[in-house]
Amino acid sequence: MFFYEKEDNGFIALVKFIDKHDREGTISGCTFRFVYADKVIEAKYDTMFESDNGEELDSPEYDEYNAIVFENMETHELFEVNYKNLPQELYCNGDRIL
Repeated sequence: MFFYEKEDNGFIALVKFIDKHDREGTISGCTFRFVYADKVIEAKYDTMFESDNGEELDSPEYDEYNAIVFENMETHELFEVNYKNLPQELYCNGDRIL
């Protein structure tokens, strides 16, 4: 996977953690705890992919990045995490990732 310089804010550590556990076949046993200023979310990993913000390629606002999708275990809704919306803290099965 190609990383963008802007993702060197902790996001790369999360990607590497997921990639390692996915290769080992242990990702399905991981329960992630996202700690934001106003909420805490318990989630399971769903998928990882490259994305963009939907702007035209020649637009100065165009942004390309990696994204990870998790499923909120309480609501069963999917949510995306990328370099722009990292939590303040992130744990997997009690071990701190961020």
